[in-house]
Amino acid sequence: MQLKMIPCPKCGNDFPEKRKELGYHVCVNCSTEKPVVGITTVEGSGDHTWNDLIIMDRDKAFAIAAKEAELTGRKIDIEMIDLDVDEMEVSQSVKEKLASVLDDQEDDEEDRFDPDKKQKPIEGIDY
Repeated sequence: MQLKMIPCPKCGNDFPEKRKELGYHVCVNCSTEKPVVGITTVEGSGDHTWNDLIIMDRDKAFAIAAKEAELTGRKIDIEMIDLDVDEMEVSQSVKEKLASVLDDQEDDEEDRFDPDKKQKPIEGIDY
């Protein structure tokens, strides 16, 4: 089944007409809606427990976590997974940085056994 696409009135890119039926007037990229988060809870006690999921906006979830951290004396511990981030792009930049660091270290290793070269002292050790 092919989705009928219509142009976004804000940017001109195509987006599914079904979004308009759901009450949205612009594409996802032009939307001002913030992403929502899901918080899992364990309800009940003993043999009568169940898991539940509460869905709310990020600001509300962060405010609740901040208040909980304040009352318990702990740090705020929220794991926010951004599914819009391109993981391949992030991992590629990490690989490039790692390769440049390792290349720099290989140059140092060649000079390590040169008897005429003065070696740098190890930081934190008094000679």
